[in-house]
Amino acid sequence: MKVAVIGCGSIVLKEHLPAMISLGVKIHALCDISSDNINQAKEILNYEIPIYSCYKMLIDNIQPDTLIIALPHDLYCEILKYCSNYSLKIIKEKPFSLNLTQAKLFSDFSRGKNFKIFTVCQKRYTPSYELLKKEMDKSGDKISQIMINYIISSKNPNANWRGQFLTSGGGVWLDMGYHVVDIINYLFNGEKITINYAKLINSSEGEYNVDDIAFVEFECAGVTIFANISCVGMEKNEDITAYGRNRIFHANKEGVTIKNKKQKVINFYKAEPISPFIRMYQSFLFDGGEAGFEKNLNNSISIMHVLEQAVKKSNFNRTI
Repeated sequence: MKVAVIGCGSIVLKEHLPAMISLGVKIHALCDISSDNINQAKEILNYEIPIYSCYKMLIDNIQPDTLIIALPHDLYCEILKYCSNYSLKIIKEKPFSLNLTQAKLFSDFSRGKNFKIFTVCQKRYTPSYELLKKEMDKSGDKISQIMINYIISSKNPNANWRGQFLTSGGGVWLDMGYHVVDIINYLFNGEKITINYAKLINSSEGEYNVDDIAFVEFECAGVTIFANISCVGMEKNEDITAYGRNRIFHANKEGVTIKNKKQKVINFYKAEPISPFIRMYQSFLFDGGEAGFEKNLNNSISIMHVLEQAVKKSNFNRTI
């Protein structure tokens, strides 16, 4: 692989580059308009590397076969349209698109013979979530309800471009809800998801015009799923609880706890301390091949449809 990076912001510095280094993948060029971002990326890589402020020059000069792209959501359309003229594999940060209209356009790009888009959804590769799915499937217990909490306590929620609908496309429902829907797809093997109820809330009116809290009730494979999503929580909390006929399954970053209905712990499985990004890259770059891109594309389009369902149910005015 000849990999280059367009956009060297915090997620690339904290997750993507360390994962690439861990897997022994060399980065052949960096592109960003911020010299601070470039310098931090060079420090992480610790080897000489060409740098660019123009992505077109990078592509023409370096001729990579794989691009990692992590940018504000409204910038992807122009760049992907340009890149679709080349034989390239694109690894882009979620969401897949701003809306369903754009999703159709990106899908058309990605179904070309030599151009593929992979949207990053690392949460499904969280070791404790993989354990959860394994134990739920193995138990054979009939699951009736699932609770998903995905809460962060941001000191500057929806800051900069994230706070404006025109540049972000939405708030926590689009950004964090994207992961939640993907996890449901993962747990239920891509079964159809419907939205029973959705409430998207802007709790800080005036500072931004997107949602910072989302309450959503899903239905999938006869299971009711509640999601509580927020970037303005008192403290960070990310976990999943599944209620079966005989057992309760709980997953968090530590691992998976299984209790019976009398609250007696039956088992605890400690999660492997490995980055979901490493697991993700290992899976689709080295294990999944072309099929990994096609599967991810279909999943991405499915997620966008579910996200749009919830927006319509909530009647949230995203253009306030």
